[in-house]
Amino acid sequence: MGIKFCKPSSIWAKCREWASCHLVELGHIFFPPSCAACGEDISLTSEAVKTRPDYKAPLCEACVLTFTDLRPRCDRCGLPKYSGSICNFCQKITDQLGVTEILWQQIFVLGSYEDCLRTAVIAGKRPSGEALVEALSKLLLNQRPSIQELKVDAVIPVPMHWRKRWVRGTNSANIMAKQIASSLKVPYRCSIRCKRLKRPQKLLSAKMRATNMADKFYVRGNQLTGKRVLVVDDVATTGATLSAITHCLLEIGATVVYAAVLARTDDVTNHVGKR
Repeated sequence: MGIKFCKPSSIWAKCREWASCHLVELGHIFFPPSCAACGEDISLTSEAVKTRPDYKAPLCEACVLTFTDLRPRCDRCGLPKYSGSICNFCQKITDQLGVTEILWQQIFVLGSYEDCLRTAVIAGKRPSGEALVEALSKLLLNQRPSIQELKVDAVIPVPMHWRKRWVRGTNSANIMAKQIASSLKVPYRCSIRCKRLKRPQKLLSAKMRATNMADKFYVRGNQLTGKRVLVVDDVATTGATLSAITHCLLEIGATVVYAAVLARTDDVTNHVGKR
């Protein structure tokens, strides 16, 4: 039996991988990563690191617990389910949106748009909060692992009009989409565009939001035709924006559309000024 020799390139690649891994570990020892939410140092011996080695979001254990909401939610509307298997809110949501059924197949929610998560989402709307949005996006995937079972073909963000993007300096939905697409190892697409800048949704009532979103978006190109698509945004209130985008995607032939948000407004009766 002959002796097998490894190719020099293979040996060099393994050496680089080993060195890179240990340099990162040494860096964490001398310069511990800090939590993207509270700024506290994150210990390498924390339970989050030991029990979930694949989870590398820079959040301390206290913040992970704060942002985690394990209450059962409806797969279609994303609102909490308090009893039984029938959701009492889906019909109310469809009435508000003026549709016969919720268009997206399933929605994944990290938590309620209130308290600490609300503060974090608002902070993520500024350029200085982009690292926090990345961390929350990783936490969303970690807390909702069934997202990885969808086998989506692309992740797309809810778009922001260029004028609003210029003023704000960032679009948290873009940051989310890039992070989630990278984690799922699927393409990140910016195929949805805004036709015009309309009134902010937070200033409108629930029923006015659906009207405000009508004809606001369009799909550029045909890359998503026949594809399974995941649409992401930082907040869902009535679902009018997600519904309008899902409608556009289904019109151009997307096979199925899913949605994922960091926070969901759970009060379906009053949405004015809540976002």
